[in-house]
Amino acid sequence: MKWFYAVGSERLGPISDQQLSNLIANDTVSETTLVWREGFASWQAWSEVAAANSLPQPDASAPPIPVTPVADESEEGPELDWSIDEFEENLRQNGFATSVGGCLSRAWENYKSFFWLALGTVLVASIISFVAGMLPLVGLFAGILVAPHTTAGAVWLFLKRARGEEVEFSDVFTGFSRCYGKLAVVGLIQFVATMALVVAFVVPLLGMGLTMDGLNSGKPPEILPEAAAGMAAMGFVAFVFVVFLAVRFCVSHIAAIDRADSAINAFRFSWRITKGRFFTILGLGIILFLLCFAGMLALLIGLVFVLPMYGAIVAQIYHDACESAAGRPPE
Repeated sequence: MKWFYAVGSERLGPISDQQLSNLIANDTVSETTLVWREGFASWQAWSEVAAANSLPQPDASAPPIPVTPVADESEEGPELDWSIDEFEENLRQNGFATSVGGCLSRAWENYKSFFWLALGTVLVASIISFVAGMLPLVGLFAGILVAPHTTAGAVWLFLKRARGEEVEFSDVFTGFSRCYGKLAVVGLIQFVATMALVVAFVVPLLGMGLTMDGLNSGKPPEILPEAAAGMAAMGFVAFVFVVFLAVRFCVSHIAAIDRADSAINAFRFSWRITKGRFFTILGLGIILFLLCFAGMLALLIGLVFVLPMYGAIVAQIYHDACESAAGRPPE
C-alpha cells in the first residue's frame, strides 16, 4: 500500500506501510497528520483511519526515508496558472469527474476530518455576517462588505483541507486579508443583479394592477384578481431564474479567493466549470436544502451542524473540477 502524508502545506510520498509505521514511531506522523492512500475519499487525520489500517511494527534499523514532494499536487499546481479558456479546454478533454453521491461523500469525509474546527469557524463566520447585517447603516452594505468574505473564507477552509493542507481558525478570515476588494466587487455585482431582478419582478406586477394603497393604512397591499395569476407566474419564473444563477455561479467566491483573476473572471470561471454539470450541482443543492430543513426541525440545533456542509460541498465541486482538469479525476 502506498501512502502520502502532509507536512504543513507540502504533501509527501509515496511511502510504504513499513515507512509510515517508522514515521509514526519517530513522531514525524502524529494523530493529527493528514494522510491519504488510494481508496480514500479525501485526506484525513491519521487518528481517523488508524484503526482500519494496521501497520507492521516499526523497524529501528531502517534507513532514513527520503522526502519526496508530490509533483503538481499542491495549491501551486498548473491549473491555477491556466487561463479560463485553458482550464475549460483541459476540463473538456479530461472530463469533469464528479457525481452527486461521490461529491457528497467526499465533502462529508472532508468535514468529518476536522469536524469541530470546521463547525466552530463556520459558526463564527455566520455570526459575523448576521451581526453585520443587523447593524444600522452597515447592515445595508453587509452583503457587499462582509458576507462575500465570510462565505469565501468558510469555503476556503474546506478547499485547503481537500488539498491536504493544515487548516487554522484564522483561515476563515482569509477573504478579508487576501482579496478584500475583489470579493467586495463580487458582492456588489450580486447586489446589483438582485436589485435588477426585484425591479424586473415588481414593475410588470404594477402594470397588471397590483396597488400599494393599503400600505399607508398598515394593511396588506390590495391585489386585484387579474394580478393574482400574474404574480404566481412571475414568482415561479423569478424562482427558476434565481436557482439557475445560484447553480452556475456557485463557485464564484472560492474562485475569487483562490485564483489571481478579476472579480468578473471569477463569475466567468464559475460559469465555465459548471457548464454541463447543472443537474449534478442542482441535486447537491436539493440535498443540502433537505439537510438544512431537517436541521431546522430539530429545534434549529441540527441546522448549526449542517451549515458547514455548504462550504464543504462548494469546495468539493471546485476541487473536483481542478483535479479533473489537471488529469487527476477524483472518481
